[in-house]
Amino acid sequence: MQRGLLVLAMLALIVPAHAAGGNLFAQLQTVVTSYLAERQQPERITGVALHVEIRNRPAIDVFAGTDGRGQPIGPATLFQIGSNTKHFTAALVLKLESEGRLDIRQTVGHWLPQYPAWKNVTIRSLLSMTSPIPNYSETPDFVATLAKDPQHEFSYPDLVAYVYDRGLPVPSGWFYSNTNNILAAMIIEKAARMSYGEALRTMLIAPLGLRNTFYADGPYPPSVLNRLPAGIYDNEECALYQPQPCTETVWAPLVGKDVSRMNLSWAGPAGGIISDMDDLAAWIRALFALRVIPQKQLREMTSLVSTGTGRPIAQTTSGDPSAFGLDLARRYDAKLGSFWFYQGTTLGFRAIFGYWPQYGLLITTATNSQPAQGEDKLGQIVVGGAFAAVRKAGLLSRK
Repeated sequence: MQRGLLVLAMLALIVPAHAAGGNLFAQLQTVVTSYLAERQQPERITGVALHVEIRNRPAIDVFAGTDGRGQPIGPATLFQIGSNTKHFTAALVLKLESEGRLDIRQTVGHWLPQYPAWKNVTIRSLLSMTSPIPNYSETPDFVATLAKDPQHEFSYPDLVAYVYDRGLPVPSGWFYSNTNNILAAMIIEKAARMSYGEALRTMLIAPLGLRNTFYADGPYPPSVLNRLPAGIYDNEECALYQPQPCTETVWAPLVGKDVSRMNLSWAGPAGGIISDMDDLAAWIRALFALRVIPQKQLREMTSLVSTGTGRPIAQTTSGDPSAFGLDLARRYDAKLGSFWFYQGTTLGFRAIFGYWPQYGLLITTATNSQPAQGEDKLGQIVVGGAFAAVRKAGLLSRK
């Protein structure tokens, strides 16, 4: 969930030479096996999971590697899905709106008057990342606290306090800030009259039967943690708000360590969900099939702003290829077309979904590290591996 948590510039299309032969299951298995072999050292990963759904065909799950503790990655393996948590948070807001309990045109001042400096910031701007609110997870004080004590318990107000009235640069246009989702969760709690975690479980997770999707406001229980692989933090990039020039990252105490057991209260409603690739795919399918929110709210969620300008746009194009809805990303590529996606990153995990409604194609993948700056190539599995294999198999057909 750190470093913006979202790879908006998707990787170039790479079609493996081996993708032309064999059945699709075998091709996809080769995709993850080859990726692990090529990227294990540079990304400090031990395993990869991939889930592919194509309209009217059985889903395919393939795995490669181990959990870093001697057990193979498989159907029981869970991953921290990082900022994929955000579209759950946005959906909760929109579900409450559909029930008349809030309106995304309302402001932070209406719901959270304790933050008068942000009194005119709308809920919509929180979820579209167009608010003028800095990112708490890039502040040196926050990082120092977490790096010193990975089990530190943060409340939502604690996280907001790292940026409120601290004299940090005020962002403009489109700016990715995890603080937006913490504020959105605080609004959810007031409107729903229950905790964010309870709202998430009772309004989304349980009704959709997501049996392998979990959220905790504090430490996760062993029954969940024991299903996670080891997750290595290997990123020595300095935090955004560190004084410049920066010679050593404040994250240094965690570099090279397994951070899979840390308390995820630091990520909370911005990135704290643990799930598997089947459930993540089921969630995306349900969201776009109107089984989560009504059509009006889905239109709001999929209304776009350019990540280049922060201004509304009707669609992604070759001239303006990267856009953001309400906690959903959209991308245009000449070879791939337009598609929805999100990459979530925590300190030790990465998870991506890619969804092409026009083809009925949904891909989810995850692995177990945050690698060194510039070494994250997980998007290749989605666009250069799975998508290419499905297209080579002749299975991309429009509705």
